[in-house]
Amino acid sequence: MSVQLYKAIIVGPPNVGKTSLVRRYQSDEFRETHTATIAAELSAASFEFPEGRVVLTIADIGGQESFAGLRHQFYQGAHHLIMVYDVTSRPSFERITALYEALTEKICIQREKFLGGSLVANKSDMIDDAQVAAHEGQLLADLLTLKFFETSAKTGKNVSELFHYAAAESRRLHFSR
Repeated sequence: MSVQLYKAIIVGPPNVGKTSLVRRYQSDEFRETHTATIAAELSAASFEFPEGRVVLTIADIGGQESFAGLRHQFYQGAHHLIMVYDVTSRPSFERITALYEALTEKICIQREKFLGGSLVANKSDMIDDAQVAAHEGQLLADLLTLKFFETSAKTGKNVSELFHYAAAESRRLHFSR
């Protein structure tokens, strides 16, 4: 059975829950306390498909602007872009378009190929504090040609589906070239 290796990068403004999503997927845990990611943290996940195994390297990229220069090295070779915003923070949502444009320019120019991706509305369990409606997220995802997910790292809602999609879409786009 074959094994294919792909790379997903998970990006977004600070404090939107990027690391919490990865942690929820990898170890099914959630921590209330927050520690900022410095530059990036790497992990891997394995997925079984009828055609073979996919190993997805997940690069969790820190959102602080002070680490911007360090982050670029982690963008190279990405197959899937996971962009995360916090539904309780309109400013985090408003930063997505500029971040998407900057990232796809850096990644796609190097690869000269389409980059698949997901737009993630995290903290969807905090509906009473929401500043961004689901339909706004879906509209932006459609505009950017991204798959839209409403997730909660706290409850686990759609977290497995998000990473499974990243692996499946990386594989699909690789073989459609």
